[in-house]
Amino acid sequence: MSEPAGVMQAVGMAMTPFNPVTGAAMIAAGTVNGHQTFEIQPDQLPKVLAGLDEVRAKYVEAQKVARQLSNVIPPFADDVTVAAFKKINERAQGGEGCLYDTAQGMIDWIDGFKAAVQKAIEDHQRIDEENRMA
Repeated sequence: MSEPAGVMQAVGMAMTPFNPVTGAAMIAAGTVNGHQTFEIQPDQLPKVLAGLDEVRAKYVEAQKVARQLSNVIPPFADDVTVAAFKKINERAQGGEGCLYDTAQGMIDWIDGFKAAVQKAIEDHQRIDEENRMA
């Protein structure tokens, strides 16, 4: 995470604004060996966790909307209206690609990413502690 800016640019990584104290890029993203990568400065990890919590909350809200949409009653009993509302209900909460399942998939992804960020914070703290004791 402490690679010089020139090396990061040479491998095709784009950098965010620099930290005014250290001069290091706070987040660097790019493609290395055909894989999308990004690096986050350790002091930025708590902010990443907070941002993930905000995004996760929006997907939880999307699931609530999906539940509400799946319970909407057609205003008229004609075949066209009933069929249209049935489609809305299905897209909201039933079958592949529905809003509810898509939101759940994103919640699961965010939870996994949060766990990885938390592990990175703990590893960084452990390494710092080991270095202080050495």
